[in-house]
Amino acid sequence: RDGFRRGMDLYFQRHDGQAVTCDDFVAAMADANQVDLSQFKHWYSQAGTPLVQATSEYDPATASYTLTLRQSCPPTPGQPQKQPFHIPFAMGLLAADGQPLPLQLEGENTASEGDSRVLELRAAEQSFRFVNVPEQPIPSLLRGFSAPLKLEYDYSDDELAFLLAHDSDDFNRWEAAQQLAIRSILALRAAHQAQRPLQLPDKLITAYRQALCDDTADPALRAHILSLPGEVYLAEQMDVIDVDGLHFARETMRKMLAQALQNELLSTYEQFQSRDQQTRQQTRQQASEHHIDPASIGRRSLKNRCLDYLMLLPEHQQLGMTQFRNANNMTDQLAALQTLAQQAHPQREQALADFYQQWRHEALVVDKWLSLQATAQGPDTLQQVQSLLQHEAFTIKNPNKVRALIGAFCHNPIHFHAASGAGYQFVADQVLALNALNPQIAARLLGSFTRWRKYDTARQDLMRSHLQRILASTDLSPDVYEIAAKSLDTA
Repeated sequence: RDGFRRGMDLYFQRHDGQAVTCDDFVAAMADANQVDLSQFKHWYSQAGTPLVQATSEYDPATASYTLTLRQSCPPTPGQPQKQPFHIPFAMGLLAADGQPLPLQLEGENTASEGDSRVLELRAAEQSFRFVNVPEQPIPSLLRGFSAPLKLEYDYSDDELAFLLAHDSDDFNRWEAAQQLAIRSILALRAAHQAQRPLQLPDKLITAYRQALCDDTADPALRAHILSLPGEVYLAEQMDVIDVDGLHFARETMRKMLAQALQNELLSTYEQFQSRDQQTRQQTRQQASEHHIDPASIGRRSLKNRCLDYLMLLPEHQQLGMTQFRNANNMTDQLAALQTLAQQAHPQREQALADFYQQWRHEALVVDKWLSLQATAQGPDTLQQVQSLLQHEAFTIKNPNKVRALIGAFCHNPIHFHAASGAGYQFVADQVLALNALNPQIAARLLGSFTRWRKYDTARQDLMRSHLQRILASTDLSPDVYEIAAKSLDTA
């Protein structure tokens, strides 16, 4: 960071008020720090995201640990072969008790300061040998997401659970949680298909419990750790997307975590609810005031993540409506409404109606209100979206309203990709209706059909038929025609 500061100072000294290029920026960084960044400029000239594959080996006889990194980048139009990037690769090594191990490379007299160091990967393949490593370490790789790349390392589930519970790097704790969740959801899907018992490993639940109860960690980080990967991201991990299987498995994992961590979730939720009330009393604030500092934002984020899980359990479903009624800020009120809107809660419709009446004159808030209903998981979501087309808050002539309602519905996998094809029918009809009014928005909505080949045969046939129907329509705008034609490879 000090080097970046020096580079920025020189950059402004040289170029303040001038029209400059990326080359000027890199030159300032290189000159200020007396380093050669010519290879680093490949980041500016080469397309694509590099892949780094990491392997490691520990030798107890010599107390040495070797980390081997191999980089590659797939061909892109006009660039069939890529030169190696200059990659800053931050990493650390952890002992079995979670404490950092020394980071001394072969040839160095002493270990580097701190529990992380940045390796400079310049070749297609490089090995880094660490000495005086007293035990088999668990590597913490690409700390802080030190470079925008894809990393492959063969972590075991136990190692990921260990990193989730003990890593001092916030990004890698979150990444470990994401990878564990992906593996667990896919495993639950496979078990469900094979009619095997559905369960989560005890070590995984323990790791999540430790993260949730880690009072030394930023509450915002704990909230992110508890957030499971979305169904759209999970779908990218599959060659053929199983819409229903992924939805079932993800919801099953959420409910299992909610049940297993029920006491800790409730304790954390009540702790932050009570803290908010005490803060208002101590500072004699009015009920309408709230804090917007990072710490308060983080606490609200974790509190509402806990609420999201607790609302999956029948014995705690009163919490959502209570928070909705008592909230003194939009974050808490909207979070409570979202938990109510996602399920067949007896007070769902009343909460939605009350929220609309309170905020009907705030266009951006109404957009959120529309999106909440369009992304709901209930069985009648499509019918509700169709009904909202006639609501006074919606007009098809307003692009923001279209994005908030119809666009949000396109990002609701379980309903847009319903096996009946009703979701496809609805969106295709809206594309045709928008074709003459706003072809750019129509084309954006049609983009939801472009990956039709990734789905099962039945859904492929349904999506393709609607693309063909749109393509056969008269007076089709160039924007919509281009998307439909390219999707069908008939352009």
